[in-house]
Amino acid sequence: MIPSLISLLYAVAALLGAAFALVELRMLARFLRNRSAIIASSGAANSPARHRPDADAPTVTIQIPLYNERTLAEQILLAAAAQDYPSGRFDIQVLDDSTDETSALVARVVEQVRARGVRMEHLHRDNRRGYKAGALAEGLERSTCEYVAVFDADFVPEPSFLRRLLLESDAFDDPKVAFVQARWAWGSAVQGWLPSALALLLDRHFRVQKPTRAFAGNVTTFNGSGGIWRREAIDAAGGWTADTLTEDLDLSYRCALAGWHGRYLQDVKVLNELPAHIRAFKLQQQRWARGNAQCFRKLTGRVMSSGRVVRDRWDEAFTLAGYAIHPLLLASLLLWPWAVLYVDRTLFWVLQAFMSLGIVAAFLSFLITLRERGQPLSPSALGQVTVGLAVGMGLMVNNTVGQLQGFASSGGEFVRTPKGKAQSSAATSSPPGAPMEYKTPLHWTFLAEILVIGYCVAGAAFLIQQGEGLWSLAMIGWAACLGLMVQQQIAHRSA
Repeated sequence: MIPSLISLLYAVAALLGAAFALVELRMLARFLRNRSAIIASSGAANSPARHRPDADAPTVTIQIPLYNERTLAEQILLAAAAQDYPSGRFDIQVLDDSTDETSALVARVVEQVRARGVRMEHLHRDNRRGYKAGALAEGLERSTCEYVAVFDADFVPEPSFLRRLLLESDAFDDPKVAFVQARWAWGSAVQGWLPSALALLLDRHFRVQKPTRAFAGNVTTFNGSGGIWRREAIDAAGGWTADTLTEDLDLSYRCALAGWHGRYLQDVKVLNELPAHIRAFKLQQQRWARGNAQCFRKLTGRVMSSGRVVRDRWDEAFTLAGYAIHPLLLASLLLWPWAVLYVDRTLFWVLQAFMSLGIVAAFLSFLITLRERGQPLSPSALGQVTVGLAVGMGLMVNNTVGQLQGFASSGGEFVRTPKGKAQSSAATSSPPGAPMEYKTPLHWTFLAEILVIGYCVAGAAFLIQQGEGLWSLAMIGWAACLGLMVQQQIAHRSA
């Protein structure tokens, strides 16, 4: 009975993991076959002949949601105010939910910007009702503009951003384009093996996955910042809602189900910052994993029953379930010692072949990303790929927790992601007159990761004792990936 149950559970985990890998491999094959067309389709057709007179410029509200961002607030406010867009045709809303000195800093900057003739409104809420989605929705109630640009605190749009997308390109020529998403690029030099690996993980999304999905007619999703929305589309899809922690993914799919579509422009970039450290990256990933599960619960049924409204319903279902790969990885780890001993050896080898597809898909996608960056294949580049794979594996505990929370409940606290070198996260109190410091305490998943490392070590020793030393190497490898996460969290504490 027990061997049969273990065989069944392990087979389910392996086959579902292989299904995710096959979806990724199909996407990579599509990218390689159509690379030139994909790159061309994700570019903005800019031409002087397309330039619209300033008098015909559509009205735009720039929304800047903030929560305790004293180290970054000023730069985004000044970047928004510096937009080379017709005066009187755009305004700026600072959606400030801060509970620290950020609000006083914002008030000073807003006064300076207004003195230059730029319309900037400081909307300070005394609560975080609905978190970011709630702030965006309340801001929209005060705007009558045709378009809405959204920038988080760590983003720095170029002065030509609004002009390029709304006056000098074909970005919104199609009246059913709900939004245009620009590519995230890194505002400071990416140095060090860990930041390089994090950048590789995110660049894979923006340089390969996102343009390929857009080319294939899949649902293009908004990434929360660095883009412009058509106000009509937001209203038609039901507006921003706070019942998921990925309000951007939620609204993107609701727009698609209502007959709208997004557009991704890879050659238009917006500078922003990577998470400041591994603790910050875990916070970001867990929030995304939780919101992803909430969107899966909320939207998958509607997507699968949408008929021809959504082009590739199964592909979209796997996209909405994307973070489920982490619970599958964790399940495979926990089952591994018992699968080695109890699963029929022929079946075990077959399942291993299926499981290996995940590593192959991730490795290939990283190599292709390096090529799209124009980065030569060197020992340093291969090191980035190796660390990127290790970090992806090492997130299995953290993101499984996010997935379970997302399947268990809607909404939840929107935990901000610390960005930039000068800060570390959720504000803590400081002595009167002292500068505010941001700190990121260890999340409880740190302890869970240590427990899983202990399980891996015990499992490896057990397999060696049973004469299965070769298969113990997998447990050691998983322990190393999780150990990297644990070591980096400890290292940040002492930094």
